[in-house]
Amino acid sequence: MENRKMNQIKIAIASSGPEGNIYAILAKVRAEMRKRRLIQKYNDLYCDVTNCKSYQEAIARIRQDIELIDTDKRI
Repeated sequence: MENRKMNQIKIAIASSGPEGNIYAILAKVRAEMRKRRLIQKYNDLYCDVTNCKSYQEAIARIRQDIELIDTDKRI
């Protein structure tokens, strides 16, 4: 678990602007996961997120794998 925390992907967003859009967040996540050669894990995450019923559920799912840092402190 300690190793996971050290290697966890961190994404900064401003949730009140266009960056708060779930697809904009996924685009940032995808770019970072591609750099780390985790595209299959991203594909699984994308599928899970697009099947969520609400924005909050989608954010919660993303946060299982990604540390989202909201500069607006709204989510």
